[in-house]
Amino acid sequence: MSLNFERKIIDFFPKNKQILHFCLIFMVFCAFSAASQSRQEQYLDYIERYKQVALEQEREFGVPASITLAQGILESSVGQSKMAREANNHFGIKAYNWQGEVYGQGGVGYRKYAEPEDSYLDHTRVLLASRYSVLYELEVTDYRSWAQGLRDCGYAEDVNYPSKLINIIEQYELYALNGGKRLDGRPTEQIEEESENTGSSRWYHRKRRHKQEQPTEPSTEHQETFTPLQQGRVAASADND
Repeated sequence: MSLNFERKIIDFFPKNKQILHFCLIFMVFCAFSAASQSRQEQYLDYIERYKQVALEQEREFGVPASITLAQGILESSVGQSKMAREANNHFGIKAYNWQGEVYGQGGVGYRKYAEPEDSYLDHTRVLLASRYSVLYELEVTDYRSWAQGLRDCGYAEDVNYPSKLINIIEQYELYALNGGKRLDGRPTEQIEEESENTGSSRWYHRKRRHKQEQPTEPSTEHQETFTPLQQGRVAASADND
């Protein structure tokens, strides 16, 4: 056997190993890209399906469509959570004062709906409770203040809940649904010290002023059609799995 032939055999395996590694990396990349594209399509399909009902609720009652859609996406895992699939409940709304079918065993349980859109309508009822009345002083385009205000009013216990909503709204440009625009993304601790002229600071000024005012009877301006539910807090997305 010639020396050249032996060298060719020795060189063959390292080169093949490099090709194999490249192929594996390429396959993983393709699989990841396909999964990302599929996930992206899920989000876009969800937004397309529910944006109209969210806009209707905004026009009639003043709950920002961007906030409603972001909450639906987050709390239902883009409509794929077990509760969303089996009970059409996209917001984890508990079964207080509920005469319909109940989903879940033990405790109060969750409301089960005929259609997902019904849970969107009930979501508006939750946000018409007096505990959220201060939020209606904000512009519907001020999604950052709404996101922070929801958490401060007791809607969710997760300290990261506002940032999760904001990330969804900005990534999928939900702020444009009602003609709004992307707001300044400065840290909230900086915003609190700044002037009320900054859109994202409005919630902190409203909240401070609201605490200083004497308690008054809850406004019924947003409650003419719906009766607010008891226990307005909605379960976080983790409860829906």
